[in-house]
Amino acid sequence: MQSKQINAFCLPGGKVVFYTGIIPVCENDGGMATVMGHEIGHALARHGSQRMAQKKIVGIIQQSAAVSLSDMDPNQQRQVMAVLGIGAQFGILLPYSREHESEADHLGVLMMAVAGYDPRYSVTFWQRMAKATGGGKTPEFQSTHPSHETRVRQLEDWQEEALQIYKSSQHQQSSRPLPNR
Repeated sequence: MQSKQINAFCLPGGKVVFYTGIIPVCENDGGMATVMGHEIGHALARHGSQRMAQKKIVGIIQQSAAVSLSDMDPNQQRQVMAVLGIGAQFGILLPYSREHESEADHLGVLMMAVAGYDPRYSVTFWQRMAKATGGGKTPEFQSTHPSHETRVRQLEDWQEEALQIYKSSQHQQSSRPLPNR
């Protein structure tokens, strides 16, 4: 998709969208394999469906709480519902979202290794992403995504596993620069 936004995403059903703004951050096809592997990881793990189910469950709980609190003073009811909403956001939805992102990173680095792309490109991609986006100003606990530092650390932890797969791959790719856009 033509946009300066530095992003890519996977829709429910597995369609992957890349904004052209992410191409310079990818730098080469190893960086592109990092992003594509991550997004395919979301599709394979069915994160979109899981996310929709989680939101539905939280909505049902909130509706049930509202009904059970209907005899309460309206101001107190609003306060309790606000606390419940904040608790659901920070205690359920955001942590699961970060978990999905980490799982997609892990699946992605393994898939790129199977496809013959050096998994070390995943680490350098996320280091470039941190620079390109200013390193992320939102504290991790308030974000849907792990911090860039957490992602780099996790990818470094998964390198041994991914490198074994890469070294046994029959079709190792030599990374080429991407065309300038």
